[in-house]
Amino acid sequence: MAAVAGVLFVTLAAASSALGASVAYTGSLQFATGNYIFDQNTNGYYFFNGLSFSAGPFSFSGSLPMIFQSTPYVSYSGVGMLPSGGSESSAVNGRQGRGQVVLPEPVDFEQFGLGDPLLHMDLEVFKEGKLIPSVRLMAEIKVPLADVDKGFGTGEWDYSGGLSFSKALGKTFVFVDLSYWIMGDLPELELKDTLSYSIALGQSLAGGKFALLASYSGYTQIIADVEPPSIIGLGLSYRIDSKKSFIVNSTFGLTESTPDFSVSLGWRIGF
Repeated sequence: MAAVAGVLFVTLAAASSALGASVAYTGSLQFATGNYIFDQNTNGYYFFNGLSFSAGPFSFSGSLPMIFQSTPYVSYSGVGMLPSGGSESSAVNGRQGRGQVVLPEPVDFEQFGLGDPLLHMDLEVFKEGKLIPSVRLMAEIKVPLADVDKGFGTGEWDYSGGLSFSKALGKTFVFVDLSYWIMGDLPELELKDTLSYSIALGQSLAGGKFALLASYSGYTQIIADVEPPSIIGLGLSYRIDSKKSFIVNSTFGLTESTPDFSVSLGWRIGF
């Protein structure tokens, strides 16, 4: 995978030079914790590495997560972490009511591994005007390469298509995303196709060096008898120059299918 990433980086860098486009290394470190629907807590540490390429109205990016989890009962999917039960997904499938799912204490399992790669593409179809927002078509694909039983993946492809809207109102920015996800099922647990939606408000500070971002995101039901994901977030970004920026973000889960709390540090370094 590292060799493939290296070849991809060289290819994108050469293409960006030839086309007057841009290529960047993107990444983030994230910690998330919560009980979800289980009788025990799961702590997760996630290290995402990615590349992005943009040329005119088109952009493409890919990321690969490295995952460390204290239990194998939370699975990484195209829409993020889900309380699937991993190798014990039949217990989630048989959940009755809103009670906690009791699972065996994990013993002798691999806590560290690679998650599924996620590919993202988008195309600007309408430029922002005085009255209309910028509109972009989006598509994402999660490639099933990770181990299902250890919680590093779901073992199936996930696909999505959607629209992204953005509009500047002075120093305030509004972002709205809508996507429909076709979810692959685990061996003993159906994951329902879901509509994802999010809205974010950003405020430019200190002449654009900093920006404050508040967000809300949610999904329609993914796992039967489990409340759909619903999350609020607050972030602060810092732009060093036109090619380098960092963001610190925290989120709080509002329903049982999301981590109670997460915090992350992300970055983008252009070349």
